[in-house]
Amino acid sequence: MNVRVEKPKTVGYWKPLVLVFVIAAGLIAWSQFAPRSYNPLAFEILGFEGDVQVYDLHSRSWRAPKRGEDFVTSQKLKTGADGMINFQVENELHLRLKENSEILNEESRVVGKREVYKLRLSQGVLLGATTRQFERKQKDDKAILKILTRDYVANIHGAIFRVQASTQPGQQSKVGVLRGFVEVSKPSPFFRTEGIRIRGLEETNVVGGVIQPATKVTPEAWGLMKESYELLEKTAVMEAEQIDLAKMAGSFFNVVFDHGTFFTPKIGYAGREFFKDQDSGQVYLETEYDVFPAGSFCGVYFKTRDFDISKYAGFSFEIRRKADEGAPDSFFIELKSKGNVARRFAPKTFEKSWKTVEFDFHAKKPLIVNEMVFVFTNARVGEAKKGIIEFRNVKLIPLPVVPATVPKAVAPVTTAVAVVSPTQPVVNQTVSVPVAPQAPAAPAESNTLSVPKEIPLS
Repeated sequence: MNVRVEKPKTVGYWKPLVLVFVIAAGLIAWSQFAPRSYNPLAFEILGFEGDVQVYDLHSRSWRAPKRGEDFVTSQKLKTGADGMINFQVENELHLRLKENSEILNEESRVVGKREVYKLRLSQGVLLGATTRQFERKQKDDKAILKILTRDYVANIHGAIFRVQASTQPGQQSKVGVLRGFVEVSKPSPFFRTEGIRIRGLEETNVVGGVIQPATKVTPEAWGLMKESYELLEKTAVMEAEQIDLAKMAGSFFNVVFDHGTFFTPKIGYAGREFFKDQDSGQVYLETEYDVFPAGSFCGVYFKTRDFDISKYAGFSFEIRRKADEGAPDSFFIELKSKGNVARRFAPKTFEKSWKTVEFDFHAKKPLIVNEMVFVFTNARVGEAKKGIIEFRNVKLIPLPVVPATVPKAVAPVTTAVAVVSPTQPVVNQTVSVPVAPQAPAAPAESNTLSVPKEIPLS
């Protein structure tokens, strides 16, 4: 009898694994490239100078741009050796492409409930700044701004930034941040890769596709980045809105007729913005400073009219530092009269929660103040050379109410009745007391003995 023995077959697992992988890759590719319903968005070209060209999608050729035209998805911009172009999303994004640069508007559209802006920087330098309105959308996960390059992806989060892309493999690229933060990661077609976070006054180098740890900016690097502040200039309409908002920020602004910032462009920056919180309805003043270069100072000024500080006890406000931003090492408030400093105050201990601060004027004689200034300086050693401080409820404290002068209490006057003898008439004792005019007393009855009344002294 022949007995046939078969060995158990080896179970092959690689085919199911390959099948699962193919299905997963297909799903990911479908989610990335499948047609979606969307509304197109576009940037607006503000202005340019020098050698600048835009790629025309209709003629499929390069031409000179036009002020005010749209920069839409799939279009390109490029600049020559002396070229520069500014483009924006009004009140949200402000961007500047520097010389010898080229950029592609890879995607500008609304996907679902989210606004998506993706720009691919092929070479050169891009400067940018986001506004509070765009930052609010980002917090609500309603907006994205990404700068794509060959070596890295820069995910912008409410920032003032400088992005540089190298032209040759192995060359150095950089990402620098003045305000907010930027997440820098390696590009991946399917999966989101972990990167590093670059915060204010930090930068990173990307060499050969390797992202280096964040480091503090050098004075030379700050000098290249500071041009981004120019993108935050306000229009006349925006300034008029600021004047109107200021009137709701506290009673102090009843005596203010103008306000703005002062700084030396080459060695500092100051910004101020009044904004109304959508949740609380309160109006805040946000002051931004950058005194990174040694010896620099900057600040915010408030021009006042008919402001006699002797008519007030002092002023008060609530103050806090903005989360994830620095607090000043050297900050003071000055009241100026005819160009001279009449009073100086120095708030301390800036916290992330609101704190009430009060200062007394101690003005016994009339003193007209023409200007109040917030001053930030680089006078003290420290790392907080860049940050944001917020104020609200800036109020003037009225003088205490002085009660009317009341005469001191006088011992009660004893009104004695004269002793009456059978042979003498009744005589009233006359008491002379200075009193305020009184209403006439009712006439006494004729058959009643006249007795002096007790006169109140108040």
